Amino acid sequence: MKKILLAVFVVWAKILVAQKEFSPSFAWGFMVGFESQTLGIQPFSANDPEPMYAESSRTAHGGSVGMFGRWRVWKGLWVQPALNVASLRTRIRFSEDGEESFQFTDLELPLHFVLTNPNEQFPLRGSILLGGRLGWNFAPQNSDNLNFLRERLGLDVGLGVEINLKNWRLQPEFVYSHGINNVHNVVNAKYDWVVGRMVRDKLTLRVLVWLN
Repeated sequence: MKKILLAVFVVWAKILVAQKEFSPSFAWGFMVGFESQTLGIQPFSANDPEPMYAESSRTAHGGSVGMFGRWRVWKGLWVQPALNVASLRTRIRFSEDGEESFQFTDLELPLHFVLTNPNEQFPLRGSILLGGRLGWNFAPQNSDNLNFLRERLGLDVGLGVEINLKNWRLQPEFVYSHGINNVHNVVNAKYDWVVGRMVRDKLTLRVLVWLN
């Protein structure tokens, strides 16, 4: 009987040790990133070339900061809501008015599913990110030529590498966010009648940091 109790105690102790070595089901941390945005502007009429036009002159660049939480759903599957602020400035070239600069300062609420290797003892683990985000642009919109809706909806996909640094975890990753809503705000501006759909696509290189 003593041997049986001893065996049960040893097995139970091993289970407790394994649970302590296994990472908790919740983690939170911070992130910082480098943002780039491509603004797609479609002409209102694709058949007849208009004498007036508006086009995005170049890719816009900026930065972002934020915080996130991560809950384990099942083994290597996590759900990851976040709150971040991204800021960048883009330029639009107007046929009759030259270039104009537009500021985007977005408060974003991403919701992602993150899939990683379930074995958390590896020093390096690849990760795949899928999800979406809702953003709101707080920058002033007062142009006489063209205006943007403040809200932005995006579908996100990303790839990253999780690095185990004993007490900390570090994850550099690329995230592509495809804009799915038309951000053209028709308010009887000068170029509204020659501009159709406008979409904001974003690519982010960011680093996530959290306590192990």
